[in-house]
Amino acid sequence: MRTSSLSVLSLAALAAGFASAPAMAQSPGTRSLNETNDRLATQSEIRGVRHQQQFENNQIRMQMQRNEITRPAPIGPSIGPRR
Repeated sequence: MRTSSLSVLSLAALAAGFASAPAMAQSPGTRSLNETNDRLATQSEIRGVRHQQQFENNQIRMQMQRNEITRPAPIGPSIGPRR
């Protein structure tokens, strides 16, 4: 029983070593390119979020301006000094 558990553990360690092998096999140039691509993708995503937020802010601002323009004039006695 103990022998089989040791062999299972050694096989698991060997498999873990093979799983990390492709990452180690990359050349420094490829790794650098991948890191640059990841940074550019992140920057693009952040830029998209900022644009979306600006768009939503502009929509809210325009809606508030429309509401201000289309507000009906007050009807009834106005508040002010009596004559």
